[in-house]
Amino acid sequence: MSLATSPGVIFTPSATKVPTPLNYLGSDDFDFLNQFMPELYNKIHDRFGSQDITGMLEHLGKEMPYASDAIKWTEEGRLDQLATGVTRSSNVFTSVAHTFRPNEVLFIRNADGSITRKGMVQSTTADTFTVLCGDAADWGSIGTTALTVYVLSNEFKKKSAGQTESLNSVVEYFNQKGVIIKEMVDESGSNMAQITWLEVSSAAGTGYVWYFKNYGDTEKRFKNKIETGLIEGVMWTGDLLAAGYEGTQGLFDAASEGNIFAGQATDLDDFDSIIERANAQGMLSQNYIYNTTSQGMAIDDFLKAEMVTSLSWGAFNNDEKTALNLEFSGFKRAGYEFYKSRWRYLDNPTGAGSNVGASKVHGIIIPSASKNVYDVIKGENATLPMIHVRYRAKGNVNRKMEMSVEDFKSGTSAGVDVFRTRFQTERALCLLGRNNAFILKG
Repeated sequence: MSLATSPGVIFTPSATKVPTPLNYLGSDDFDFLNQFMPELYNKIHDRFGSQDITGMLEHLGKEMPYASDAIKWTEEGRLDQLATGVTRSSNVFTSVAHTFRPNEVLFIRNADGSITRKGMVQSTTADTFTVLCGDAADWGSIGTTALTVYVLSNEFKKKSAGQTESLNSVVEYFNQKGVIIKEMVDESGSNMAQITWLEVSSAAGTGYVWYFKNYGDTEKRFKNKIETGLIEGVMWTGDLLAAGYEGTQGLFDAASEGNIFAGQATDLDDFDSIIERANAQGMLSQNYIYNTTSQGMAIDDFLKAEMVTSLSWGAFNNDEKTALNLEFSGFKRAGYEFYKSRWRYLDNPTGAGSNVGASKVHGIIIPSASKNVYDVIKGENATLPMIHVRYRAKGNVNRKMEMSVEDFKSGTSAGVDVFRTRFQTERALCLLGRNNAFILKG
């Protein structure tokens, strides 16, 4: 059995650029010759829920100001030396711009790991290093191509000199730019005093005035656009860049530079592969999953399957007087903890929830950790949460959430009989240590 395709998900009515006859009473609505009074529900029912897609970024609460058009930082590189795709001819190994030095003890393996050898570097050039084998079998069976080499330690003879070459630390530079986001709502002066038979509530006020509904929805739409811009943003190229727009790198684009998991993670083997990759990255053990409802149910289902074998499914402190809890908040595996949360943004049917196929994002995994970085602009080290939002501010100027009001009465509407409210912000999202993030996509 399945859901019928018709009727389907309702997408109308939607917002319009101009008021519609449904918003206001016209002369035809005042028909006193009709003696029948309808039974009115004078409050608007939220049939689509709150329609507020903000959540993850807003609730993280990790926000801080910035005061320049450019946000720059550096992140540390690997400490240990590794070379892949190495070739060999006798004792001479070739790897372009390698970092190996004389007297370093190396571990060398072939492509499938079936044969391994250990040896010591005797001499080097810019792209080659000569290694004596420490195994009686010599290098012969290890092959001559697709070798992987890394440093174990080093060894020196008595009364010998030490290293003559030092290793310089390598850092990676990251750049981010803030984006300006705006929204507005206006109403004619007459309609500001027009009564309606629908009672509405918003930050602007509560009562029988349609402007309150428009204002509240506009403010919510503005916050949704902030969230969407910081999540889906990209740095522009092509025509938009040529036209002077630069864009901003959003969470999805940054996370895609870390680790991409194809499709939903639906069983323990899937998470084992995620854990294996996390082990090869930063080994950050506490992670949060922000997922679609479908991905959340998939996690619940495979955890249920694991629990059934131990007859523990359903052991959630339930009793006969409460609803059965069939949801897991998280799980622990091989020293890694995963906590999941349904992310309304990914389920929004008029946004990310409408995506299918390769464009569908099922969830994102972000470690709960901080990272030491070097702020290039300020010239100082800082410990920052791995994901945080920056807003433009300096001194008395704070562009986190700016609002201006224009109206005829105050003389700020250029003589137009209108009450207009404008919103704007300037923000950027920063994802540090993106090599530890995962995006479940496709």
